[in-house]
Amino acid sequence: MPKSRGRGKRNSNLARDHKLFSTCHLFTWEGLISPKDGMQYTTAQCHLRMGGWCPMTEYLADQLTKRPRNWMIAVRALCRAADGVEWMESQMFDLPSTRISDISGAYHDLRAGVLSTQQTSQVYDMGWIAQTWAGTKPSDPNELWHYYYAPPGIIPRPAETMTLFGAWRARATARADKQPGSFRTKTTWNSGQGSWQREKHSDVARRCDRCKRLQL
Repeated sequence: MPKSRGRGKRNSNLARDHKLFSTCHLFTWEGLISPKDGMQYTTAQCHLRMGGWCPMTEYLADQLTKRPRNWMIAVRALCRAADGVEWMESQMFDLPSTRISDISGAYHDLRAGVLSTQQTSQVYDMGWIAQTWAGTKPSDPNELWHYYYAPPGIIPRPAETMTLFGAWRARATARADKQPGSFRTKTTWNSGQGSWQREKHSDVARRCDRCKRLQL
C-alpha cells in the first residue's frame, strides 16, 4: 500500500528537526548586558557542518526550547585570584529527552551550589550553557563544550591536542615546500597603487630568475 502523505510529511518534519537541532546551544553570562536596553539575553546558536556557530532566529530558538531534547547543561563561574590567575568553576549534568523550558527555575539552585565551592570574592561573572546532542552523546573527555565564550586563557589545552596540532603544522609546512607557489606568498607595498599586494611564491621565483638572466 502507498504511504499516506500525512505520515510521510510527519516523518520528514522529524528528520528535519533532528538534523537542525542535533547540535545547538544556549548560553548567557550575567555580566553580558545588552547596550541597547541594559537587559540580559540568552544567546541561541546552531553548529554548522563546515565548523563554527551561527545565531538562531527567535522562531528557531523557540522551537529549540519547547520540544524534548537531550541536553548537556553546565552552570559556570569565572574566577580570578589576587595574583591574577583565572579559572572556571562549574557544575555539569545531563538531561535526556527533556524540555529545557521546564527547568528554567533550576538555575538559581545550581548557581548557589557553584558558589558554595568557591570564595565569592574571587568570582567576577557567572552564567550557564546548555548544548543538545542526538543519538549517542559525543565524546568530550575534557568537557571543552562548556568552555564556549569563556576567556581563552582558561580553556584547557590537552597535551594530545597540542601534539596533534604540532604534527599537522609540520606536515603542512613540508607539503608547502614540495608544492612551489601553492601556499607561500610574498607581500609588497605598491607605491603606484598605494596598496599592499600579495604574490605567489612561484611568481616571485620567476621574477628572480628573470632578473638573474638580465644581469647575465
